[in-house]
Amino acid sequence: MLLKEIATVRTGIVATRKKASISDEAIHPYKLLNLKCAASTGYLDTQYAEEFLASEEVKMDFLTQSGDIIVRLSTPYTAIMITKEEWCGYLVPSHFAIIRVNEAKACPEYVLWLLKRDSTKQKILQNISGNGAFGTISSTFFGNLVIRSLPIEKQRIIGQLQLLSDKEQELLHELADQKSIYNKYMINRIYDGAKRGK
Repeated sequence: MLLKEIATVRTGIVATRKKASISDEAIHPYKLLNLKCAASTGYLDTQYAEEFLASEEVKMDFLTQSGDIIVRLSTPYTAIMITKEEWCGYLVPSHFAIIRVNEAKACPEYVLWLLKRDSTKQKILQNISGNGAFGTISSTFFGNLVIRSLPIEKQRIIGQLQLLSDKEQELLHELADQKSIYNKYMINRIYDGAKRGK
């Protein structure tokens, strides 16, 4: 079956068309995702999200919801599942595809795993428009991806293992950041002590 048969697949909103101007009577504030928010290891880093003032209220279709999968449409084509409550409600720009799986037909976590497979990444590279590091993929490509149907129990097992792997990557990244801060502190402390002759 095709992904579009078990999910809605759309491109994020073209933010420039919705940007408020000084003359607008009503302004609607949102947090807008950008490419930096998509950590290459597969989690959402919302510290990079931007304040965005829209000229009108944006449809819920373009705001992150629990269970959504967003896919960066440029290299490294990262797929991220919205698994945390604090990741919900962000405005998704046109740099991403939004995939909303019909859970009566498939397990979203399983679809996430399929999107992260090396074979899928190979197909993406074969279908990009543009060249090399600047190549982009259309959200239509994802809608036409062939999805192998497995029993839902097997889908859940595969999907949960994928989420566990993603969480591990996120924790390792946080640990590396904290370790870097600690190392800088220790080096600076030793250096400052040496300057004072201690």
